[in-house]
Amino acid sequence: MRLWVKVAFLNVFIVVSLGMLIGFATRDLVTSSIRAELTRQGESIARNLSDRIADSILLDDFYKTQEAIKDVIEKEKDIEYIFVTDKNGSLFAHTFKNGYPPDILRWNPIYIGKLLSIQLLDTENGFIRDIGLRVFGGMNPELHIGIKEVRIEKTLKRMRNLIITLTVIVTLIGSVLSCSLSRLITKPLYKLMDFTHTLSRGEFGSQMDIKTKDEVGDLSRTFNNLSYELEEYRKKMEESYKQMLRTEKLTALGGLSAGLAHELRNPLTSIKVLFQTFKDNPALTKEDMKVVLSATEQMDDLLTRFLRFARSDEFNLSDVYINSLIKQVLNLTRFQIKNQSINVNMELTKLLPVTADGAMLQQALLNLVLNAVEAMPEGGTLTISSKAQDGYAFISVGDTGTGIPEDIRDRIFDPFFTTKGDGTGLGLSIVYNIVNLHNGDIGFETNGEWTIFNLKIPVKNA
Repeated sequence: MRLWVKVAFLNVFIVVSLGMLIGFATRDLVTSSIRAELTRQGESIARNLSDRIADSILLDDFYKTQEAIKDVIEKEKDIEYIFVTDKNGSLFAHTFKNGYPPDILRWNPIYIGKLLSIQLLDTENGFIRDIGLRVFGGMNPELHIGIKEVRIEKTLKRMRNLIITLTVIVTLIGSVLSCSLSRLITKPLYKLMDFTHTLSRGEFGSQMDIKTKDEVGDLSRTFNNLSYELEEYRKKMEESYKQMLRTEKLTALGGLSAGLAHELRNPLTSIKVLFQTFKDNPALTKEDMKVVLSATEQMDDLLTRFLRFARSDEFNLSDVYINSLIKQVLNLTRFQIKNQSINVNMELTKLLPVTADGAMLQQALLNLVLNAVEAMPEGGTLTISSKAQDGYAFISVGDTGTGIPEDIRDRIFDPFFTTKGDGTGLGLSIVYNIVNLHNGDIGFETNGEWTIFNLKIPVKNA
């Protein structure tokens, strides 16, 4: 739920709660005030009417008494009834049109020693306040006036309607104002939230345009400073990274050059010795020519491998089926596998084609298979598996050789690093380079009894 909606709901809750509290608080106050006013009004009417009919009661003049009562009840709208008792305490005159209630004299009896008695009666017509007054002190004649509380009910109803109306109006106005105010307050907060998302995406250097001088403005200025500092830090890091790459490239180039020079020196030395011999003895034997040709082929092979390792832009992309490629590589190495009594275990699953350079991937798989075969001179099991997962094709090449020693595991992908007496040290480096060129990844697992190389190639290479 949005913050401005919460503020609007809070405003409605506060206004409605205040309206209810005001209604409950004023209800009792208004009721008490009106009842007090009706009581005073009733007492005043009773006393005036008592003085007016006193002589008529003493003279038992029913008509004058009835006329006076009728005159009062017609003028006063709050009076429900009036009745008077005579000198004997019997009902003398009244305003009941359909006969008087039989227990009327017990409604509000005025006990001896009292001149006035007020009693709230619960009748079929609602609450009525009966005001009883002795017409003569120490004598039986009584005057009773019933004051209706309809005015209270009407007043409470009007007050309730007024409070509800005002509450609705205030709620609507307050909601509009609170929504406008909350939107005004939350708008910079939303900008700040969007800005944090921008920073989380790494888009440093952008600035917020919030110029308020409150806490949100202070926070936005802090984030602006943070964005600027992060951008400056990223620039420094990029510059440091570029410098590191340049240094690394120079170091790698030096290592490659040194390794290539070292590898070329041996066949060149052989050729040099033979030609020095040829200088002293122009006759060369067939064995000497074989040595020269072998050294020349060795240098050509070394340069070919070096170029394969170094090139990165000669891509011939096409749809390549990994399982078919694996079968081709096993077919190329079937004689080495057969001669060393190696069992082949293939665990291939159906794969979608990958967009790749088929020749490069074949070269990478061939190098891995040949390395696995060379790791099992006494025989063993070669396991090759394939599977698809998360948009990648996974290829595993495993052997049951002696594993990779722990002290060289960090260097096996380095160019010209080898533990073989006649190796060039470029096989795994070429594999590593080919996998990287295809935006993939390569890793391995090993112990003293087995080694598994794992390749991951995107199904759709970008």
